[in-house]
Amino acid sequence: MAFKGAILILLADSNFLIDMEYAGAISVLPQIAPCYILDVVLEECDNEIQPLLAKNILASGINVIETNAAIVDNAASRRNGKVSTVDMMHICVAEKKGHVVLAGDRALRERCSEERVEVRGSIWILEEAHRLNLVEGKELCRWLELWPMIGRRFPAEELSRLHKRLHST
Repeated sequence: MAFKGAILILLADSNFLIDMEYAGAISVLPQIAPCYILDVVLEECDNEIQPLLAKNILASGINVIETNAAIVDNAASRRNGKVSTVDMMHICVAEKKGHVVLAGDRALRERCSEERVEVRGSIWILEEAHRLNLVEGKELCRWLELWPMIGRRFPAEELSRLHKRLHST
């Protein structure tokens, strides 16, 4: 594994994994840190739009956390209109196990912050893949160009900064 120091353990949301799959980047996640997915999220990822997504998640070495009624009940009792029960399940598991949530949507990121659960996104993964020399800068720039085409929004200044940094390496 490429990570050093305090070991981060990642817990990936379905939207995040969908974005990574579009970039062909699922396999990078467990190279950055141990990565997990909830069983209910793996079921969401088994779909016709991206028929290889669930298979690629498992093949990459991402581990599956089996959920149970206690997790569902805890999540359901704490959810609000902006996040789903599955989103809250991420928060509940991350709180209990000390995992870092990988989130691709604003509502989940904001709720993680409210609950004081560490959350990271696509740009962090891109920066870690670059820092750890897991992916070439040219390929990471391709990810940055692809994600807005599938509806992901990033601050223009951040994209410009990243493009410059990645093209210089």
